[in-house]
Amino acid sequence: MSKYIREIFGNLSISLLILVFPHLVLAGPDKISRIIDQRIAQMTPEEKVGQLFIVGFPYTEITPELESFMKKYKPGSFLLFKRNITSATQIRDLNLQLYKASYRYSKLPPFIAIDQEGGAVSRLPITPAPPNALAIGQTQSPLLAEEMGHQTGLFLREVGFNMNLAPVLDVVDPYSTSFIGVRSFGSDPELVRDIGVAYSKGLLKARVIPTAKHFPGTGSLNQDPHVTVVENKTSLETFKKRDLVPFIGYSKLGQNIAVMMSHLIYPELDSTREPASFSRRIAADLLRDDLKYQGLVMTDDLQMQGSKQVLRPEAAALKALKSGSDIVMLTWSFADQGKAFDYVLKALQDEDLSAREVDSKLRRILRVKAFANVYRKDPKVPSLLSGNHLTSADYASVEDEVLSQNLKTSLIPRHLPPAKIQQRKPASTEKVCAASPSMDFLNSFSEGVAMPNLHLRNHTSSADIISWIKKHHCMALFVGVTGPRTARQIRGLTPDSKSKIIVVNLGAPRLFPRSRGYRQVIQLYFNHKDAGKKIAKFREEILQSSQGTFALKD
Repeated sequence: MSKYIREIFGNLSISLLILVFPHLVLAGPDKISRIIDQRIAQMTPEEKVGQLFIVGFPYTEITPELESFMKKYKPGSFLLFKRNITSATQIRDLNLQLYKASYRYSKLPPFIAIDQEGGAVSRLPITPAPPNALAIGQTQSPLLAEEMGHQTGLFLREVGFNMNLAPVLDVVDPYSTSFIGVRSFGSDPELVRDIGVAYSKGLLKARVIPTAKHFPGTGSLNQDPHVTVVENKTSLETFKKRDLVPFIGYSKLGQNIAVMMSHLIYPELDSTREPASFSRRIAADLLRDDLKYQGLVMTDDLQMQGSKQVLRPEAAALKALKSGSDIVMLTWSFADQGKAFDYVLKALQDEDLSAREVDSKLRRILRVKAFANVYRKDPKVPSLLSGNHLTSADYASVEDEVLSQNLKTSLIPRHLPPAKIQQRKPASTEKVCAASPSMDFLNSFSEGVAMPNLHLRNHTSSADIISWIKKHHCMALFVGVTGPRTARQIRGLTPDSKSKIIVVNLGAPRLFPRSRGYRQVIQLYFNHKDAGKKIAKFREEILQSSQGTFALKD
C-alpha cells in the first residue's frame, strides 16, 4: 500500500494531494472545507452520484466485468465479504487494486469496508479467532474494548480496509432469541454505550471509520430483516431509556464516524410506518437534529428483504438518500446496482433529488475520506501478516485478557452467600473429568490437568455420558458446550448426573439460560483456543465457587 501511495504522488494534482492527505497542509478546518468545496465543484453529476453508493461484487480479483462497472458508474465505496477473501495476502492485493481503480476512474480514494465484528461475524483470517461482542461486553472494561478496537483496526489497515461495519450498538437480552444474539455487547444500555464507544475510539486510533448499527436499535426481536419486513413496537419511553442511549454516546465522537440505519419499522418513532432507512423523521430529525449527530449515515443492504419487499432497489436508493442517508448500500447484482445509479442520476438531473443536499452529503463523505486516507504505515512497524493470516503478540495478549475477564465475571457471585455454609471436602480431592465436542477444548484442558476426557460426537447419547461418568468415577465433569446438539445431550442427563456437571458455555447464552440442576454454569460465549486451559487452571476455585461465595481473582 505504501509503495502505491508513493507512486501516486507524481500523478495527482496538488489540490487532490491536499484533499487526500490534509496533514501535509498547515491549514485550519475552514481552509480544508474550501478545498473540499472546490473539489465538489469540479465533479460531474456521474462522479457525484458514484460517491453516494457502497457496492459489493462476487469476485476475489478485479475482473473485466468489475473493471467495466467501475469505469462506468465510479462507485465511491466497496463492501467485501467472505466470498471475496481467500487469504490475508489475497485480500491485501485486491484492496490495493480497488484503490488504484478508484483513483483512476473517480479521482478520489474509496471507502473499503468489511463486517469485522468478531465472533461469527468475522471475515478476515485472524489468529487467534476474535471474540464476539458479548464476550467483550462481559469484561465490563472500556479500556480492554478500546484496545480490541485498536488491534482490529490495525489488522484492517494492514490489508487495505479503512471502514469497519461495527460496532453493533443494539441493546439485546443475551438470553433472548434475537437474531442479533452475541453480536450485541449486552442488555445494559450504559454498558453497551461505554463498551461500544471505547471500541470505536480504538478503531479511530487506527484511522478506521467505525459504523455503529442498527439505528435506532433492534431490541431483542427475533425476526430478521434480512428475510422479512419487521416491525418494532417498542414504546417511545423505552427507546429513550434503552435503545437510544448507546447512540447518544456514540454521536459525541465527532465527524469521522458512520451510522448504519435499520430496515425495521418503528411506529412509535414515525407514524407513517416507513422503515427507518426511508424515514426522514428517524434518519434526519431524530439522528441529526435531536442527537446532534455529525457523521455519515449509511443504509443497510437495500437488497435485503426488509427493504426489497417495500421498494425496488433503485427506488429504495433514491428514497433513502432523500430521507437523510449519505451512502446507500447494494451488495448484489451489477444489474440492480446499475439501475440504482441511473435512477438516482436521473433524479439529480431532473431536480427530484436536491443538488444542494447531494453536495452536503459529499462534503461529509470527502471530509471522512480525507481522515481515513491520511494514514501511512510506519516502515519501522512490523507486518501483522503471518503467512496467509493476520496476527500479533499485542492482539493475542488482548484476546487472552478478554477470556480471563469473562471467566472472572462469570464466577462473581450473583447473590449474597448464605449465613451458614455447608462444609464439604476440598475440591482437590475430587476426581475431575472433561467432555466436549471440541478437541481444542479437551486438548487445552489437558495442558492444565491430566484427566479422563470424552469427545462428544454426533452419535453420543445422554445415556452414554451417564455410563462414562460412572465408569471413570467422575465427581465433577467439565463440559465445553459449543452448540445446541451438546446442550441437548447435557439437558438429557439424570438429575444425579446433572449435579456433577460444570457447564462451560462456549456458545450462545440461550443454550443455558438457567443454571438449575447443574453444579455450575460458566458463560464464556466464545470458543477461545485456551478456554480449557484457563478452566483447568482455576478448577478448584470453580468447584468451590458453586456455593456462590467465591469470585475469581488472578
